[in-house]
Amino acid sequence: MEQTYTFTIESKKQNIDALTEEQQQEFKANADKCEIIVLKGNSYSKQFFNQFAEHISTAKQLQKINANDIFVGKGKDEIPQSLQILGNSLIGLNILSLDLSNNAVNPFGAEALKPFLKQAHQLQKLFLNNCGLGIRGVAQVSEGLQEGEHNLQILAIARNRAECDGAIEISKAFPTCKKLKELHIYQNGIKQLGMIELLSSLNKNCSELTTIDIRDNFVHEATTQVLSELIVNCVHLTAINISDCNIQGKQNKQILEALTKLVKIERLGYNYAELNDAQGNELYETIAKQVENITKLELKGNEFKKATKQKFKELFATKEKVLGPFDSDDEDEEEADELQKLFSQLVI
Repeated sequence: MEQTYTFTIESKKQNIDALTEEQQQEFKANADKCEIIVLKGNSYSKQFFNQFAEHISTAKQLQKINANDIFVGKGKDEIPQSLQILGNSLIGLNILSLDLSNNAVNPFGAEALKPFLKQAHQLQKLFLNNCGLGIRGVAQVSEGLQEGEHNLQILAIARNRAECDGAIEISKAFPTCKKLKELHIYQNGIKQLGMIELLSSLNKNCSELTTIDIRDNFVHEATTQVLSELIVNCVHLTAINISDCNIQGKQNKQILEALTKLVKIERLGYNYAELNDAQGNELYETIAKQVENITKLELKGNEFKKATKQKFKELFATKEKVLGPFDSDDEDEEEADELQKLFSQLVI
């Protein structure tokens, strides 16, 4: 079996302007079998990428780039230039996964990546969480993904201030990303018009969807109907997070009914959704039928009575850490019990 190689620059939170002579020799010696490059945790200059780009282009087996958090302290003008150099060096390679999360990519950096994205039809995973994209940056990413049929399966663009217009823009990419399985777009300030367009486009184009994380946006009024239709129609859906979405109590009825139609539920985030106690019991019946499949269930901040909470706790008594706490006080309950025991043993 042919060996593979990962080139890693150790994360030391250093400013790096060039590869060392040793690193250059190491890369050259293993370029023909290099499949993964890990740069995360340091801060790299434009000068570094000018040098490194020449090495990257020789790694014909390269598939994965982890460039998470690599521009700390770099200026808004330098970062797009570095990203353009990096992106251009990847053109023509069979890149399957690119992680640029936690960088100040900004709209200009997104535009610099667009030539790479346009031809990256084989790309399966794209992580751009917390990149300061804004509406314009999300639109640039979307435009890159609209060029030809893409094989993208995971798209993560959370915490980017996409808002309604950004959601509408990224929705335009879904017709060319029909193999999309996971969308992570939480904490983007997306309200009704943007969310309706987003969910409608997913429903129409992405039948293989397994995971959708839209927490901390807005799902209410007409959006609830569109979300419910998506849940019912996407038969492969197993993971949903709709926590903190300003869902009103009466709007949960459609969502709860849709959840009963899912073939398999593995992960459900339903925190702070104004679920009343009757709705909590209704959800319990759905979850009880799926208990063997559930790996994570979060129901914090709803209006369940103590007896309802206890039913859920008993249901997952043998599955440690699957059920999250119902209230913030629950998280400290075990610690408080330990303290009580400790103090009861003190002799003064």
